[in-house]
Amino acid sequence: MSETHREILRAEHVTKRFGPVTAIEDITVSFYTHQITGIVGDNGAGKSTFVKIISGVEQPTSGQLFFEGRAVKFRSARDARRTGIEAVHQDLGLVESMSVVRNFFLGMEPCRGLLMDMRRMREEAERRLYEIGLRNLKSVDQDVARLSGGERQAISIGRAIAFERKVLILDEPTSALSVKETQKVFDYMRNARQQGLAVLAIMHSMRQILDIADRIVIFWHGRLIADLPNDGMDENVLAEYLHNGLPESATIAT
Repeated sequence: MSETHREILRAEHVTKRFGPVTAIEDITVSFYTHQITGIVGDNGAGKSTFVKIISGVEQPTSGQLFFEGRAVKFRSARDARRTGIEAVHQDLGLVESMSVVRNFFLGMEPCRGLLMDMRRMREEAERRLYEIGLRNLKSVDQDVARLSGGERQAISIGRAIAFERKVLILDEPTSALSVKETQKVFDYMRNARQQGLAVLAIMHSMRQILDIADRIVIFWHGRLIADLPNDGMDENVLAEYLHNGLPESATIAT
C-alpha cells in the first residue's frame, strides 16, 4: 500500500450477535485514505450491521476496532463522529424546513457572543460546497426541502469534509437519483477521496459500484468473503460473488 493510501480504520475479528442470531462473524478488514471502498452484499448479508458498528450505532459482541492504529470503542455515533467518522444514512439527517447553511452547521454552529455567526457560516458553507462541485446552488439561505437529491448529498458530504472527518460512510448515496444526479454525487465522492478521506459506500447497483469504487468488499451470510481491487472487474464476476458466495479459502485480500 502506497504512502498516499494510509490505513485509517481497521476492524479485527469483529462479531455481532443479537441473542441466538449471528449477524456478522469474524470480520477483519482495513480502510484507507484516498480510497473509495464499495461495500456490497445481498439483503441480510451483514453489511448494514457492520457499518453500524464502525459508525458507533451498534457495539460489537467481540472483536476490536482501530482508528489510526489506536484501539477504539464507540459507545455511540457521537463517539465515532468525534473520532473522525461521519456516517450519512439514507435520510441524510437533514432538516427540510431549515436552510442549507443551518443544516451545514447543524450542531456545530460558530458563535459571536451569544449569537450564531451567520456571516461566517454563509461564507464557509458557500466555499465548501463550491469546492466539492456544488456550484449552481441558488442560495445557502434556501430551505433544504427545495433541493434535489444530489444537492442534499452534497451538503452531507461537504459537511464531513469541512469538519475534518477522516472516514465518510455513505448508505445508498444514489438511491432514487437520476443518472445525471448520480454522476454528480460520484463527483462529490471523488472530491472527498482526493481530499484524503476514506470513503465507504453501501450500494446495491453493481454497475454503479464498478463505476465509482477503487476496491470492493463483499459480505455473504454474515461473513466477509472477498476484498477485491476494482481493476476492470467484470459485472458478471461480481454477480457470482453476490449470488453464490465463495468458500473462505477463496477470499482475496488487497
